[in-house]
Amino acid sequence: MKKSQLSFEISYCNVLQIFAEIIIGGIIAFVGAGALNPGLVKASIPPKEVRIVTYPAPSEEIDSTEYLVKVNGKSVNVYLAKTQHHDKKYYFAYFDFSGQVDVKVSSSLSLKNVAILPESCGIAPVIRSPDTLEFTVRQPFKISIERDGQNSPLLLFGNPLEENAPKQGDPGVVFFGPGIHHPGKIFLTSNQTLYVAGGAVVKGGVYAQGNHIKILGHGIIDGNDYPWKAGPTPFMLHLDKCNDVIIKDVILRGSWFFTIVPSGCNHVSINNVKICGSRVDNDDGIDPINSSDINIHNCFIRTDDDCIAPKGILGYNKKNCENIVVTNCSLWTDRAHIFRIGFESEAYAMQDITAKNINVLHFKDDFRLPNWFNGAAIILLQPSNNMPMRRLHFENFIINDDGTDCYLIEVKPMSTGVWKISEKNELFTEMIRYKDPGRYVKNCLFKDISLIGKAGTRRGMINISGTDSSHTVKNITLKNIVRFGESTYSTSPEVKIGSYVSHIRFKNDCDQN
Repeated sequence: MKKSQLSFEISYCNVLQIFAEIIIGGIIAFVGAGALNPGLVKASIPPKEVRIVTYPAPSEEIDSTEYLVKVNGKSVNVYLAKTQHHDKKYYFAYFDFSGQVDVKVSSSLSLKNVAILPESCGIAPVIRSPDTLEFTVRQPFKISIERDGQNSPLLLFGNPLEENAPKQGDPGVVFFGPGIHHPGKIFLTSNQTLYVAGGAVVKGGVYAQGNHIKILGHGIIDGNDYPWKAGPTPFMLHLDKCNDVIIKDVILRGSWFFTIVPSGCNHVSINNVKICGSRVDNDDGIDPINSSDINIHNCFIRTDDDCIAPKGILGYNKKNCENIVVTNCSLWTDRAHIFRIGFESEAYAMQDITAKNINVLHFKDDFRLPNWFNGAAIILLQPSNNMPMRRLHFENFIINDDGTDCYLIEVKPMSTGVWKISEKNELFTEMIRYKDPGRYVKNCLFKDISLIGKAGTRRGMINISGTDSSHTVKNITLKNIVRFGESTYSTSPEVKIGSYVSHIRFKNDCDQN
């Protein structure tokens, strides 16, 4: 061996030894730091395994030619949904995944001016060609891909992987596998589970009465075949005097009337449900009626009528509507309110209702002035029938405006009415008008509410008013209400504080108190 070669090999070995010592020392330092800061160790955990589950649509379904969707190259079928508004149609698709995946969407129309809502999802698409976009996601999502505003958008739902799914033949399980099914009325009682598998389209409605009931699955319950107010059940999912109910993951398309209705219920969890409505009038999304301990989480709701509307109606002994929590939801109404609370007031009280982390994608574009009981607002509190309303909390709302005149918040006791139910308890038949407004609205908080997008003529109206000395509003706090980048105060334009109101406080982050 030559001397030059030997020198090179010795030097090379020394370098390797030094490099190894640096690496080992770094690992020891990293692990040691991790003992003091577990977040460092957590950062070293490898990414989730990539898994994708898609569900072929039944052959009877109209497969869209307006959109093509692929996830890591796998095709995802696209379904049609109907609306009474805009160009009368829209589309949706769904799949399950874990890990990081690439989504590709192709459109029959240009995607040059595409918007993806809600903005909080943080999805920034790459436009590969005039009719194709791509993006990468790592977490479950629910978005609206809008190439032409509200005309024919694509709703895309990326679900987490399903775990511990029921199997056909399991005790107490009503099972619908892939394909089209026509059960009409599905009756559930105590300790039963309705399971709608991915790829299934179940044409019918559910009437449940009992305890420990579940409605699960990644498939579709469909009401498109039924005319307005003429479905097989009073409401698409009607929970009547139930306790301990779980509704999870399902897609509900084209309801004929109210969509999910816990009536006289206790302890209901509604999680990761997608409502593709707006086909008919009065298709409210979720209406807790005389119910308590209702948890609505991580849902997507598009409706013609109110998205979420707690009610008190006849037949439930004036049971309170209370302890209702709505979190991490995306909401869209084409004709009415996002939250409407108190129109039907056959309850001793409506209280302890909380909504946090809410995205409003779109809202009514037919503006109506305040003080009319059937107006339209993002949040409308309107107790009637001498019913008290207290301790309502609305926090962290991001509201997208398309240039529509916006009625942001109204708080006012009103004389409204309640609908009568037919003797067969099948549908609402006529409305009984109340003589008196609600007794009061008090101790409510509106916090961190942002109105963004394009402002209309009325830039987020706020109206707070009592009716008389016996029907008042008091102790209302509005903190950090920002309309198109401007903080809101009692003296701001479009803010009206009426009579019989006390202790109304506007606060902003820049305030010292």
